[in-house]
Formats: sequence, structure tokens, C-alpha cells
Amino acid sequence: MKKIFLLMMISLLLGVGVANAVQLELIGGVRDGLAFGVMGEQNIARNLGLRYGIEADTGKQPVVAFIGGKFYLTDFRREMPISLGAGFVSYLGDKKNDFGLSLSLIINRAFNVKPLFIEAGVDVAETGRLQLQIGYKVF
Repeated sequence: MKKIFLLMMISLLLGVGVANAVQLELIGGVRDGLAFGVMGEQNIARNLGLRYGIEADTGKQPVVAFIGGKFYLTDFRREMPISLGAGFVSYLGDKKNDFGLSLSLIINRAFNVKPLFIEAGVDVAETGRLQLQIGYKVF
């Protein structure tokens, strides 16, 4: 099961360049330690998107892989769209792999910069882990 999840994540990331509708994003921040990686995001419906990615992490488990949905909530002051992110997360390495759920709040166009977003939430994989990410959408 763990190998299948990892292979699925790698194949999704490699397929990012093939699909025109997928938007590539660079992300970094704090998960279990300092993290940096890539993420793909694709709109499925008007208020629903698919997000998946992989990050290198300085924590005890050096790889974080995730897949989930992005659900539009509201548009704060008609400037910053706010969404809810929910999905599955896996912390890989350190002789064990932890799988769990992720829940976060995503603020797009942070600081009035269109490709910038901020994400804050919690990952529950073996234990609860706070996450605070900042990302930049590559066009």
C-alpha cells in the first residue's frame, strides 16, 4: 500500500508537464521541519480543484507526499479567494512511513500578489503536525 501511494505520487508529478490544465507551483514552509517542493493543481469544477505534490523535509521523515482537494469558500474583500484544502498525506523515511489526513486553509493572492498563496493547517499522520506553507504559482 505504501509503495503504491508513493508510485502514484511520483507518476502524478511526472505527468504535470503533459497536461495543459495542470498548474505547477513551488511550495515551502514548515511541516515536520523546513520543507520545499513542487505541487500540481488542477481545476475539476468551478469551485473544486485537485492538488498533489511532494516535498523534501528536514524533519525525521525527509519526504512528504500529499494528494487532496481544494474547495472554494469565499472571496475576502473581493481580493483574496479563501479555500479549504483536505486530503491524504504521507511522511516517508526514518525506517517507517506515516499515512494520514490533512486539513488546511488556503489564501490565494496573498499580499495582493496574484501567484502567491499561503496555506496553514494540520496534518494528522501518526501524530498531529502543524503546517504553514507559502507557495508561488509558476505560469
